Amino acid sequence: MSESLFYLAMGGLDASIQNSTAAANNLANRATIGYKAEQPAFQAEPLYGDGAADQVAVSGGQSRTDFSQGPIEETGRNLDVAISGPGWIAVQAPDGSIALTRNGALSVSPLGILQTSDGRPVLGRGMAPIALPPLQKVTIGQDGTISGVLKGQTPDQVATLNRIALTNPPTAALQRRGDGMFQDTAGTPQQSTAVRLQSGALEGSNTEPMSLMLSMIENTRTFQMQTEMMRNVLNTDQGQGSVLTLS
Repeated sequence: MSESLFYLAMGGLDASIQNSTAAANNLANRATIGYKAEQPAFQAEPLYGDGAADQVAVSGGQSRTDFSQGPIEETGRNLDVAISGPGWIAVQAPDGSIALTRNGALSVSPLGILQTSDGRPVLGRGMAPIALPPLQKVTIGQDGTISGVLKGQTPDQVATLNRIALTNPPTAALQRRGDGMFQDTAGTPQQSTAVRLQSGALEGSNTEPMSLMLSMIENTRTFQMQTEMMRNVLNTDQGQGSVLTLS
């Protein structure tokens, strides 16, 4: 029985650590544009053996993502865009693959490449990076169409330059990457005409700092309770002259 209790406590300890790690990561990204909160998932695993038929242990599962809309704040910048509702901006990852982000803080690099605030080239027609000519004015429409007035031309000479690749794959097909962006596990994401942008605005993180702080306090208490249970089990076994074997 003591060994079963020890492993039960150890499973709870591991769950507390995973919860705390996810909460800390979410809290650290509270100011990250378009960030989607990570939600750790757990599952019950039955224990086998004498006296363990009615006991279960906790094990970690695949983390989930909260894809709910974050708050949208107007900035007034022509190159800032926020996605209204579901959808993603396709960008080029460092390895050359297609990644998805809701970071709409865009800028033009010295080489004329439209990029996100973290330097990821934004993709356009043909899923190729968007290269812009020297412009004196630029606007981004709700459907991602980029229009502008080239330097040296009159304000009424507005040209359509490209269109941001917007996509909306099923959330079940999305996987968080190590760099915080997402990828479509079903393959190359298909462009969607249903995704809409709000120009001159940015979407904030959908994390809730107060809830995260309370969660971290609760996880700390649970951690202490589990470690105390493990200590009591070890002390009881030692008092009875038995040795708990961890294998």
